Amino acid sequence: MNTQPRFPVWLIMVALAIAEITSTFEVSMAFVALPTLNRAFGDPAGVSWILSSFFVVAACSVALFARLGDVYGRRRILMIVLAIATLGSLISAISTNLGGVILGRSLQGVTGAVLPLCLGLMRENMKPKTLSFNIGVMGGVMSVSSGLAFLVAGSIIDQFDWHAMFYFSALLAALGFVTVWIFVPASTPQPNKETLDVMGGILFVSAISGLMLSLTLAKSGWLQAKSGGLLLTSLVLLALWIRHELRHPYPLINVRLFTERRFLLANLVFAAIGLGPMIGASVILSLAQQPDWTGAGLGLSATAASLLKQPATFMGFLAGPVAGLLAAKYGARTAMLVGGTLVLTAWLPPLFTLSSMSVLLATVIIFSFGITVLFSATSNQVVIAAPASRTSEAMGLAQVCRSTTAALGSQILALLLASSVVATPDGGMALPSADAYRFAFLFLILCSLIALAAAWLLPKSSKIYGGALSYGAEQH
Repeated sequence: MNTQPRFPVWLIMVALAIAEITSTFEVSMAFVALPTLNRAFGDPAGVSWILSSFFVVAACSVALFARLGDVYGRRRILMIVLAIATLGSLISAISTNLGGVILGRSLQGVTGAVLPLCLGLMRENMKPKTLSFNIGVMGGVMSVSSGLAFLVAGSIIDQFDWHAMFYFSALLAALGFVTVWIFVPASTPQPNKETLDVMGGILFVSAISGLMLSLTLAKSGWLQAKSGGLLLTSLVLLALWIRHELRHPYPLINVRLFTERRFLLANLVFAAIGLGPMIGASVILSLAQQPDWTGAGLGLSATAASLLKQPATFMGFLAGPVAGLLAAKYGARTAMLVGGTLVLTAWLPPLFTLSSMSVLLATVIIFSFGITVLFSATSNQVVIAAPASRTSEAMGLAQVCRSTTAALGSQILALLLASSVVATPDGGMALPSADAYRFAFLFLILCSLIALAAAWLLPKSSKIYGGALSYGAEQH
């Protein structure tokens, strides 16, 4: 650690907290804005790329910028990430076409690397006896800011417009840049002889982007040359990427860790909840804002709809300690099964009624508690399964799994919501029908079942020794 930081630790924490709040807001604001952006551009499939482009860049950024931070200094790389995020937000803010907004969102995706960089800087600048406490504080910042981000974004959209939301995110990222520059001591670069795996990054982004685009084009049929050929090409690129990473001495994403069965199953859980449940907020918030005359929806404003997400903040605080106690006493597997069962249960009520405030609120409450328990316990399982010397790398890989499947999941949900629509009386953009929402909830149930099955297949002897870790789940 830096023995003589220029400023008190609490000021360093404030700067890093602002950086992390920026990252959280960049994720959450898009979920609230989706219905508004759908109405603005009239292209739900295209608008879904506002989520997908962000998540695929975030997946690669975790591995790339964390590695660059180790070599060139974490403070410098964090400032570069925040500068890119500021630029991306400004591009989205001034854009009048969907392509410009998606380009800006892609640049904002680099904030996926903020958390690992912040954790590294905390370790550099804080004494071991205060580090654990401050990491807990950062977890609290994540939980609170995740809930408040929905409310802030919804209020901005209702009072101004969606452009103002992006201006606000640009201001937040710029504030993070300035505070990190002023208050966080410069890191000491640690040059090494490891070659940066640029080709691994190119293959990974190309393969995942191609898979997402093939999903967007799927409504024309998988046998069409454009969609079918793109799907096949993407699968070939994915196979080449795996082969490349296995052969590279310093892979960008170390797929060799998946040879450990418990690590593989834990990441299958992360992949399943990333594919559906952790982006389920997009379905909930769209349903809450949809006019009730369509047979599904509550007809709420963006601000009122975002209030539905506020119980998630409280439930996250409540469920975090519960998850730690369950994992410590009964093992990570049992805690994962409890959390997974709650997540699965949460998606069942909306299948039967799609216009009830109490049902949607119950879904949010049960889901928020369950996903926090599941997220925390699965994180513990990843730590157990990975070699002690590669814990950070293992957690980074888990984040890559979640972000990658979230990118794919947002396209699948967009496809399902567009599968059955109701025409508006004024001849405007068609809205998802009740059946379309039921298809989406069935998909979320399927993903939850996969996560639960993967947790069940873990060895029963998996138990946390020496105390359990506790993380707040990001309510994506």
